[in-house]
Amino acid sequence: MWQLLQSDWQRMWKRKKTMVSLLLFVGIVLLDCMFLLMQTLGAFDNVSTVPLTAQNFPLFLLKEVSFFLVLIIGPILMIDSFNGEYHAGQLRLVLIRPVSVMRMFAAKWINLAFMMGIFLLVTFAAGEIVGHMFKPSVDEVVFLNPERSYHKLEAMMYCLESYGLFLLILLAQLSLTGLVCTILPSPIICYLGWVAVAVGSMYLSNTFSFLLFGISTIFQWMAGSYAHPFILPVMVCMIPGFAVTMWWWNRRNWVK
Repeated sequence: MWQLLQSDWQRMWKRKKTMVSLLLFVGIVLLDCMFLLMQTLGAFDNVSTVPLTAQNFPLFLLKEVSFFLVLIIGPILMIDSFNGEYHAGQLRLVLIRPVSVMRMFAAKWINLAFMMGIFLLVTFAAGEIVGHMFKPSVDEVVFLNPERSYHKLEAMMYCLESYGLFLLILLAQLSLTGLVCTILPSPIICYLGWVAVAVGSMYLSNTFSFLLFGISTIFQWMAGSYAHPFILPVMVCMIPGFAVTMWWWNRRNWVK
């Protein structure tokens, strides 16, 4: 399994889209940092705002970059790994050897999950560094719930928990995107299929709105004002989605 992880990780970085996506994301993070530095207030929505400080800067930076991760960079990398590699013929070359298809899918999923973690780590580190360099540091800060204040360490843990919840959303997206890529034939159609799944799920139930509006869901969840289940639907998308896709990969002949 470790060799599969290493092999897939190396192939991932040999693809131009991976490096371009990372550089693009770093540029987006820096631009969003500059944008936030020009602001004095951080907005949770159109109504609720708080003073922008060093303690809450990473959280609002996540808000700014979340759109690009959910709708652009994340899906591109996921689809390129699950579907693009097959159409480029690289997957066939790997599976000529006696390699377990199920383990291959698991290796791809784990590497992509790690990659999403790297993107979030870059965002958090940039938010901490830039926030403490250019924004005032305060002893107490409030977030969406004005009745609860947090000390410096508590505020950092609040931000870290929010980042962790957002990572869970990305992992749910990863499992669903893997399933879409198994069903649909080409990368472009897979991207449209992912968007259709994310939008269509909201018409099925508002519970799945986190697939597109993850950061808004996290703000409300952390404030205790979210009206729908959150953790269970995320796990339903992530774990059964992973299991069904792994089963399908093992069953389909076109990856062998």
